[in-house]
Amino acid sequence: MNKSLIASLLCLLTATTSFAPANAAEPTKFAASKSATASAKGPTGQTLTATPTKNLPVGKTTKITVTGKGYSTKHGIYATFCVMPAAGEKPELCGPFDITGKNNQSVWISSNPPVYGIALAKKFGKGGTFKATVPITSKIGDLDCQVLKCAILTRADHTQPDYRKADVIIPVTFK
Repeated sequence: MNKSLIASLLCLLTATTSFAPANAAEPTKFAASKSATASAKGPTGQTLTATPTKNLPVGKTTKITVTGKGYSTKHGIYATFCVMPAAGEKPELCGPFDITGKNNQSVWISSNPPVYGIALAKKFGKGGTFKATVPITSKIGDLDCQVLKCAILTRADHTQPDYRKADVIIPVTFK
């Protein structure tokens, strides 16, 4: 891959995960257990599960295990950490995704990524399943998730950014 293509890709992916702040919203059909594992159902019946999600340590990186099932394999998604959007709004203020894999708070999942993304995206498993690890801290850039409502969520990838049926939201709290 040449340097120009890598630079273009980095700019595109950074641009798709850094937007203006959104207002907090209610989560998508949320259910939690004492083990700090939480699940949410999405608009097409897909299920997102994340663990841990409650009372995470401030100032330290926590690796969140994120799994999904029943997702459409026709649409790429990000499993990512974002400020919760207003109801019906697109999740936009999210953690970064970079091609080095060192500064990610997002995992790109797609069974049909563009040519430049073949080595970057994880493929969906059978039945629209996936498993990813998303490292998070109590901040997204300069935004403090102790003050703002933040969440682990799935959203459409940058190839179909207005596709809202991929949005499934699980709130995350810090202690």
